Amino acid sequence: MTHRTAGTPIDPEEALRRYMVEHRISRRALLEQISKVGAAAALAPIIAACGGGGASPSASAAGPSAAPGSPGASTAASTPVPSPESELIVYNWLDYIGPDVIPSFEDKYGVKVQYELFDDIEVAYAKLGEDGNGYDVSFPISVDVPRFREAGTIIELDQSLLPNLVNLGPEWADPGYDPGNAYSVPYVWWTTGIGYDTTKLAEVPTSSKVLWDPRYAGHISMMDDYQETFGLALIQLGYSANTTDTAQLDEALALLREAKPLLRTYSNDTVGTMVGGDVWVGMIWGSDLYQIQQENPNIAYFIPEEGGVRGSDTAAIYSGTKHPIAAHLFLNHLLDAEVSASNTNTIGYMGPNEAAKELIDPVILEDPSVNPTKAILDNLEELLDLPNAVDEEYLSRWQALKAG
Repeated sequence: MTHRTAGTPIDPEEALRRYMVEHRISRRALLEQISKVGAAAALAPIIAACGGGGASPSASAAGPSAAPGSPGASTAASTPVPSPESELIVYNWLDYIGPDVIPSFEDKYGVKVQYELFDDIEVAYAKLGEDGNGYDVSFPISVDVPRFREAGTIIELDQSLLPNLVNLGPEWADPGYDPGNAYSVPYVWWTTGIGYDTTKLAEVPTSSKVLWDPRYAGHISMMDDYQETFGLALIQLGYSANTTDTAQLDEALALLREAKPLLRTYSNDTVGTMVGGDVWVGMIWGSDLYQIQQENPNIAYFIPEEGGVRGSDTAAIYSGTKHPIAAHLFLNHLLDAEVSASNTNTIGYMGPNEAAKELIDPVILEDPSVNPTKAILDNLEELLDLPNAVDEEYLSRWQALKAG
């Protein structure tokens, strides 16, 4: 908490968020502690830690951040930039940023960041509306970038203000969802696979068929996401996770109906389902393993031998932005090698930043659940933004599955 001056009023919500990030405390863990010892006792160390003073943000703007100059890291050229606006409003996932990312941006540019959180992407999209609804920057899933671009929800980026784009790995320089990163910059990426409790399963699974194993009835979970869950079934059947063939979708629906009586739940809270003890095997996002194992080290992860899904989140500027220069500088800040490494080392998700790799904890780099080998990556599909008519075919079958 070194970014505040003595005597500056403390924003309780912001202070709590930063303390939780810095100490890697999940919201779930905090609530459990409050239920055990009461709010006063649970929050006392947080209040004490956030009450001190420190250095104030610099009032002068600097040029865009660059990757460190150490060997192997790309260094962005110095680019003159206009003076940023005095504030920026950012809307991001809970527990999804390094503890020093916001303070270092504020210090560098003299911009006050209003940082707000969400834990459900559909709720976030509704709140952001057609132009951001007052937010400057948020983090849409890559699959949704094309429709936001077409709708005018996000703006085309001025890449002269994004010199740190040079830090991206070659596979992220021209993503299919946003050619040339014209409307977004990649933030983090993940795989979707299967987590399981090594103390509960009879053998080490390698196939997604384990989710259909009657020995684990009542202790299996699937995601509450029609593209992810249909994608799992389609890949098991040997089809593309983005198929437009309705006959293949019908086969996938029949397969998912076979699994439904065995399931305990459909849930996107993959951390909660795996640490609660009732789910022994279920679909999870691979990078969530980092958080899951802090509470249950017996949970392991694999990508099914049939293949799997890779996804990514992006950062984008919304069309209603009132702080476009500050927003561009923030996106460029996220592309800085040290900043990207801080994010990965904190949240356990790999970033797209090639220059950051030498700064990332080797334990993370060497963990195939977070950073799979090229051979595994080559066997993964990224979910696509499907045409409306095709999307409706998925959704109608999903609704039938959930209702039946």
